[in-house]
Amino acid sequence: MNKQKQESAKKPNGFVRLLKNIFVHNIGWKLLSIVSAAVIWALAAGLL
Repeated sequence: MNKQKQESAKKPNGFVRLLKNIFVHNIGWKLLSIVSAAVIWALAAGLL
């Protein structure tokens, strides 16, 4: 019984795994999208 609890505690649940995939593994694409969105917004607002 105790061994099953330890194994289930080690396995990350789907929500934690999803958050890690979004915020850890895709950080380069997220930064690129934020920068490109800021440039497009500045062009649309006539600031550049």
